[in-house]
Amino acid sequence: MTADNSQNLARLLSEMIHINTVAPPGNEKDLATYIADILRSNGFNPIVQDLGDNRANITCEIGEGDDCRLILNGHLDVVPAEGEWNHEPFSGTVDGDCLFGRGACDMKAGLCCMLQAFIDTAKESNKLRGRLKLVFVADEETSNLGLRSYLSKYNENDRKTAKRNYAVIGEPTELHVCNSHYGVERYWINIHGESAHSSKPELGVNAIVGASSVVESLGAYHKELRTRVTEWGSPSCAVTMIEGGEKQNSIPAHARVFIDRRTVPGERADDVKREVESWIETKTDLKGCRSDVELYFTFASGLLPSTNSFLSEVLGLNSQEKPEVFPAGCEQAIMLAHGYEALVLGPGSIKDAHMPDEKVRIEDLGKAYELYRKIITKILM
Repeated sequence: MTADNSQNLARLLSEMIHINTVAPPGNEKDLATYIADILRSNGFNPIVQDLGDNRANITCEIGEGDDCRLILNGHLDVVPAEGEWNHEPFSGTVDGDCLFGRGACDMKAGLCCMLQAFIDTAKESNKLRGRLKLVFVADEETSNLGLRSYLSKYNENDRKTAKRNYAVIGEPTELHVCNSHYGVERYWINIHGESAHSSKPELGVNAIVGASSVVESLGAYHKELRTRVTEWGSPSCAVTMIEGGEKQNSIPAHARVFIDRRTVPGERADDVKREVESWIETKTDLKGCRSDVELYFTFASGLLPSTNSFLSEVLGLNSQEKPEVFPAGCEQAIMLAHGYEALVLGPGSIKDAHMPDEKVRIEDLGKAYELYRKIITKILM
């Protein structure tokens, strides 16, 4: 694809960014409809899977045969555009060699490159010896409603109509092939004290004081986790929210601390929860308070074995010696659990995701398109 075509991809990406799909509420159906119109104008018959509340998935498939299916997958939703931006978050502004906007890399860049690769492959559909499918889903950033709804409706058919189902997930990997990703365990740590009048604080047990001790202790826990170096990197723990207090003139009896505990392949959810509970119990001075750890959200890490033949072929196409880990969560684990041989590969950097002035290099759009086309050709032609 030429530099001019990279600019064409940038224009398409800018249009996608204009369509606000911040979740919640999502409104992914607006973007799904826009993509469906593009596909119909090119002679395709896409399916918009309505999920209610203006949320939707979009799928489209070409080819036939039961040998294999290659799925190009990504999510339609984006996170809120918080913080101080130098470029309007939903303008899709080009500045220098980068395009800015919420979703620029996470992951509407991947979507536009996959969409164009799908459209251009159809011009050679007579060469396909398998099936090529777009699966763009809602709600990846929150609770995976979109992918789970897709799998509930279509997974059985996918398994029946193709012996092997491959998937490329277009998350921002800087165009490095990743065979794994981090998982996450999120907890509320509830701190229980005893209330008293604020003029007599010694008569109560201040839950906020206990919570502050928990926050400090979890900083030490994070440092300890970072010493656990694995081939996939190190786990982590971050405090992301704190709540507490009932009234301005009362010693608070309740407070709570929210933590985001990232896991690497091989860590089990039950073990992680026991470890957090043990750390709070044995290594934290609760200042007279009691505590309990309440699970809020769990999402497994993903790992496609390094011996997988699909992975080996894609690594070869990318002139990459070995796979890397995607240092965040994504939906690979869900796809793996349902029998799809899924890897992660897309334009942009995770360092720019969820940040003010999120961006992607325009030249990387063209590179991603070319790489997706190479994968399609290798697997299906």
